[in-house]
Amino acid sequence: MTDSRLNEFREALRYLSFNGITLKEFAKKINVKPHTLYNYISGQKPSFKNYNYILYVLERDYPAAIAESREIIRQGGKTVNES
Repeated sequence: MTDSRLNEFREALRYLSFNGITLKEFAKKINVKPHTLYNYISGQKPSFKNYNYILYVLERDYPAAIAESREIIRQGGKTVNES
């Protein structure tokens, strides 16, 4: 998991609510505590297993969130955590 892929992952989690599901609902769907996802967004690195599984579900069920995260990073060049 490279830094750029980790930033895409975090951005995708941030923008789930714009794709029809709240972070809390998503956490329940994948059987993870919501605060765990908030920690990942805030900068905690997920385990490789959690990262792969969450990314798999995002890509399968919410590809628009992944596409938006890539576009946001491409246009902005920075995430909120990098400012």
